Amino acid sequence: MQTPFFSMVFKAITDLKIKNLISFIICIFVIVSCKSEDDKIETPPVPTRSFSMGFTPWPYAASISAVDDIYSFIGSSADLIALHIDGGVPWPESNIADNFDNYGSDVKNEINSISGRLSSLSHHEVYLAVSPFNGLRNDKALYWNTSTGESLPSPWDTYDIDNSLVISSYSNFIDELIKKINPKYVNFAIEINEFYHNVAADRLKLQTFYMSVYGNLKAKYPNVIFMTSFAMSSPGSIKMQETANLYTHLQNYQDMTGISVYPYAFYSHNDKGDPANLPSNWLSQIISIAPGSNYFIAESGFIGESLSIPAFSLNVTTDQDKQNNFLITLLEEANAINAQGLVWFSAYDFDDLWASSLGDNLSLIWRDTGLKDGSQVPRKSLGSWESWLTRSRQ
Repeated sequence: MQTPFFSMVFKAITDLKIKNLISFIICIFVIVSCKSEDDKIETPPVPTRSFSMGFTPWPYAASISAVDDIYSFIGSSADLIALHIDGGVPWPESNIADNFDNYGSDVKNEINSISGRLSSLSHHEVYLAVSPFNGLRNDKALYWNTSTGESLPSPWDTYDIDNSLVISSYSNFIDELIKKINPKYVNFAIEINEFYHNVAADRLKLQTFYMSVYGNLKAKYPNVIFMTSFAMSSPGSIKMQETANLYTHLQNYQDMTGISVYPYAFYSHNDKGDPANLPSNWLSQIISIAPGSNYFIAESGFIGESLSIPAFSLNVTTDQDKQNNFLITLLEEANAINAQGLVWFSAYDFDDLWASSLGDNLSLIWRDTGLKDGSQVPRKSLGSWESWLTRSRQ
């Protein structure tokens, strides 16, 4: 039996325990809340990318197996495929609308092959680039018939870029390609600023051309994103100043600005094989050249081994580490300008193709730009590429 004294003591102890327990619970709650807030502050943001990532199906050798390999590689290591048509236009045949069945055999075989292979890349975005210009970007494109790069037939060899037949034929050609390939993006004038620079006397004719072609295509395909592309060179150069002027006339006749950039070959800074020497605005200069535009890295690359082409006075000392550094820099800079796509032109070095079928100085500039070398061995840059590919699109 408890006495009043012990009852009072027991009650006091009980009250004290309850107060201490409440204080303890409050303290734990505060600590957990503070820790949760700290965790929220310290958790780094998940890295993202603004652009889709892809390659052209340029093969490393002149064989079906090489073509199979590159399409398989694009399927697993990209979310975009870039189709680059720069070998001519079927001018007489495409002057008639809906006339694909009468195109030359090489044209039909190539386009039908591409169309068939795209069925295995149904989740990839498709970027289509076509050139109305020849390889030197100083005249309209050559003839594509039974092979690429054929001489222009008469009277097409006499027509200027603004000729109404040139405009209608080229518009019809791209129309056929869109129907066959169903691209999201179409570059209808690869490196248009090169023609603008090289053929200054035809700048007004060029303006007529791109205004008319864009008008024809956009009216029929309002949901396709049409662009032209600029070949980039050193910031502040005459060519970049001219390109800025071109953009003031061109900006209303494209939906996006494409960028072609190979600094190791076409910039003028010292020691071009080391990306640490790039000008600070080597890529971001596009913002002042084409202000207010959306951007797309239409083609880029960097050699993974040293290059010497005496005919072009081009000597570049580099290695795969520096190639990897350039790729990382390109990815970061493309993200900074909110680029919508990024194309690394050649996934593989194409030593075998160059030795067996090309052998020219011009293609040698790009021969060793692969993320895999001439023996199909991955370079360090492939790891960086695949790491970025895992990022989600923002």
